[in-house]
Amino acid sequence: MNDQSPMETGTALALPSQNDLIGLFKGENALDPIIAKLEAAARAEALTHDPSTAKGRKALRSLANTVSSKKAELDRQGKALTEEQRKEIAAVNAGRKLAEDRLAALRDEIKKPAEDWEAAEEARVAHHKQALDRLNLDRADAGSTSEQVRHVLHDIENMSVGGEWEEFQPIAAAKREQALNHYRSLLAAAEQREADAAELARLRAEAEERARKDAEEAARREAERLAAEKAEADRIEAEQAEARRVEADRVASVQREQAERDRAAAADQARKEAEAKAVADRKAAEERHAKEIADAKVREEAAAQRERDRIAEEQRQAAQARAKREADQAHRARVRDDIASSMNGFTDEVSAGQIADAIMAGQIGHVEVRL
Repeated sequence: MNDQSPMETGTALALPSQNDLIGLFKGENALDPIIAKLEAAARAEALTHDPSTAKGRKALRSLANTVSSKKAELDRQGKALTEEQRKEIAAVNAGRKLAEDRLAALRDEIKKPAEDWEAAEEARVAHHKQALDRLNLDRADAGSTSEQVRHVLHDIENMSVGGEWEEFQPIAAAKREQALNHYRSLLAAAEQREADAAELARLRAEAEERARKDAEEAARREAERLAAEKAEADRIEAEQAEARRVEADRVASVQREQAERDRAAAADQARKEAEAKAVADRKAAEERHAKEIADAKVREEAAAQRERDRIAEEQRQAAQARAKREADQAHRARVRDDIASSMNGFTDEVSAGQIADAIMAGQIGHVEVRL
C-alpha cells in the first residue's frame, strides 16, 4: 500500500459552514449524508495506509485523530446554536448524538487495523522469543545424566530453523548450532563419566570376588596346615613374627634416617634461601639509596638552576626598565629642547594668542593642533 498524506483527503473530510450546519442540525436525519461522506472518505484513505509499516500506522492514527476532531467540531457547532434555535433541541441533540456515535465508531474502525497489526506483531515476536528458550544452554548441566542430555539434544536436533522463524532465523540457526555443540559435548562427557563409573564398579566387583576366593583358599590351606603340622606352624609363626619385628625395626630405622635427611635438606635449603634473600634485599636497598641520592642531586641541581634563571631574569628585567627610563628621559629632554628652541624667537611680551597662532602654523616643534 501507498502511505499518502492525510492532507490529500482534507477536502472530503471538511465540514459545511456553521450556517449550513444550523439547518442540518434542525432537519431530521439531515446530518446523515455529511457523516456518510466523512465515513466514506476516511475509509477510502485508510485503505491507502499499510498497518504493517510504522509510517502506515502513524498515518492511520493521524486519520483517526482527524475523525475525532470532526466529531468534536460537530458537537461544538450543535452547542453553539442560539437560544431560539435551541427550541428545536430534540432535533439538535439527535444530530449531535448521531455524529457522536457514528464518528466515534468510525474513529475506532480507522485505528483498528494499526492496533490489530501491532497486537499480532507483538504476539508473533513473543512466540519466536519463547521458541528461542528451547535453545538455551541451561536445560542440562555437567551433573545431568546422559539420558537427560540425550533427551534435550534430541529435541534440539529435531527443531527446524527455516523460514518460519522469519527475521529470527539467523538468531535461531546460530543458537541451535551453539546448543548442539554444547549438548553434544555434555553428552560425550556424561557417557564417558557413566562408562568410567560402570568400569570402576566392574573392577571393584572382580577384585572383591578374587579377594573372597583367595580368602577361602587361604583359609582352607591354613586349616590343613594347622591340622597336619601344628607344632611346625607354631615355630614358623614365631619365626615369622620375629622376622616381621626385625623388618619393622629396619623399616622404622630407614624412615627415621630419611626423615632426618629430609629435615637437614629442608634446613639447608631454608638457610640458602634466607641468605639469597638477604643479599637481594641488601642489593635492593643499596640501589634504592643510590637512586634516592641521585634523585636528590638532580632536584638540587634543578632548584639551583631555577634560582639562577630567576636572578638572571630579574636582572634582565631591571636592565630593560633602566634602559627604558633612560630612553624616556633622553626623549623628553630632546622634545623639551626642540620646543624651547622653537620659542627662542618670542619676546617676553608675546601674547597667548600669538603663541596659539604659532602652534597652529606648525612653528612649535612636537606640538600640533587637530581641527
